[in-house]
Amino acid sequence: MELFHSVMNDTHHLPSLSALRAFVTVVQSGSFTEAARRLFLTQGAISKQIRLLEEHYGTPLLQRHSRQIQPTPSGRTLLPVAQDVVERLKEVERRLKTQTDILSLQVYVTFAVRWLMPRLGSFYQQYPLTQLRMDSMVYEPSELDPSIDQAYILFGRGHWPNMQAELLLAEKLSPVCAPGMLSQLTCLEDLAGQTLFHTTRDYEEWMAWLASQQISSLTQYKHQVVDLHHLAWTAAASGLGVAIGDMALLKDELQQGRLVRPFDTVLETGCGYYLAYPDSYADHPGLQALLSWLRQQAAGDAA
Repeated sequence: MELFHSVMNDTHHLPSLSALRAFVTVVQSGSFTEAARRLFLTQGAISKQIRLLEEHYGTPLLQRHSRQIQPTPSGRTLLPVAQDVVERLKEVERRLKTQTDILSLQVYVTFAVRWLMPRLGSFYQQYPLTQLRMDSMVYEPSELDPSIDQAYILFGRGHWPNMQAELLLAEKLSPVCAPGMLSQLTCLEDLAGQTLFHTTRDYEEWMAWLASQQISSLTQYKHQVVDLHHLAWTAAASGLGVAIGDMALLKDELQQGRLVRPFDTVLETGCGYYLAYPDSYADHPGLQALLSWLRQQAAGDAA
């Protein structure tokens, strides 16, 4: 009980936070009127807080100089301490409130299914207060609005106007097929007549990989276009043809033997999956938690 009274006596002689905040705001703004506007208070309320603070310390803290309010020598002594207290408490309040804010994330369906979702359990173990709201997408939005608090996992070369972007996984392409098809694909020439699965009508991925093998024509192959990589890889695993895929996204299928690589060549395209977000979202603790975790997961894949 004696200790309790001692603590109460110590804290009883501390100035109020409201008074310190009013003092800092008046000094920063240079006027009682502007401080009142910033704090959504009346000018009389600001004046009262300053008067209480001056009574607490027993000395004037502000003076009018050339039509502007400036701190007295005593006020200049108090100012850095008051600023530090106010800023620290603001930071704590922001962190405590935003820890439970929902982090909005848009992500490609294939990336979510093949890479992100199987790993999310470890994310929630590390950051139990962070809540993710995930929206899937098949195609990238035509325009990214940097004024919206929204993070994305996008595919490309890392250049989106007014957005920060950090590479998570570099694209590394190689053909894949069902294990039962390996005997039919002993050399590149064996691809002729096989069905090649594509996710774009321009056959971009296959053309890039075949070009790395000095093959420029696709006329000798059969072609099947689907709208998702996930569908192409599922079809390949069922023995319906040969797909091409990113080695990072197919890691589990390759390790478990559902898919195999008939050829050794892996093409690094210069593209990859990026976490992209506007500057306004950069300080969200949930985003920083997600980014830290994604770095760990990507580094584990690279190793």
